Amino acid sequence: MLKIAVCDDENNQRQEIAHMIDKALNLNNEEHKITEFSNGEQLMVSTWKFDIYFLDIKMDKLTGIEVAKKIRLVNERAVIIFITGLKEYVFDAFDVRAFHYILKPIDEEKLKEILYSASAQFEKKEKFIIAKTISKSTKVFIKDIMYIEAARRKIRVHTIYDVIEYYYKISDIEQELYEYNFFRCHKSYIVNLKYVSSYDNTFITLTNSEKIYVSKYKLADFSKKFMYYLKDEEQ
Repeated sequence: MLKIAVCDDENNQRQEIAHMIDKALNLNNEEHKITEFSNGEQLMVSTWKFDIYFLDIKMDKLTGIEVAKKIRLVNERAVIIFITGLKEYVFDAFDVRAFHYILKPIDEEKLKEILYSASAQFEKKEKFIIAKTISKSTKVFIKDIMYIEAARRKIRVHTIYDVIEYYYKISDIEQELYEYNFFRCHKSYIVNLKYVSSYDNTFITLTNSEKIYVSKYKLADFSKKFMYYLKDEEQ
């Protein structure tokens, strides 16, 4: 998820920028979260780290340039985009390695162009597994796997679009998915935390309303890992 901060002490301007960003990213089907800040001080006390910062340069007390300098102390990879009504401020942006600047009044197409270019900095190559059946090999993107089910000597990979069954050990696929947000909640099930909607002492309910078993011996560890996952998603 792309995390974006918009910091501007003019309420109408800040809301307009946030709206333009939201509209542009929705058009691009980009998962995102936008957080608004009415001044630099408010942004600085936030514990969240953002991927992209839209900063008004001329604000009371802490200016956008001063905020950017503080951001750079803790976040080298952040993309910083300045919003300014005065061209002479633009040269100060070089000191904090700003990605770009946008002059007021804001042109929506220009903002969209810069935003798309900025978001491309965070694109990741999609990871996948290979499901080998007798007749063919299928590339299955990890992000599309909802859960995996053991079926004797086979496994069934339940994705958002179909179910792929092939000979494989569930313990082996568990190792392949170890570094991603998967959890072996039962001897016969591995679940992708991304698709968990809720759970109780017996079942995990997925976002498509399917239910899979959670072992009583795994419940505490599952609960802990799911809470950590949700916390990471919020940031």
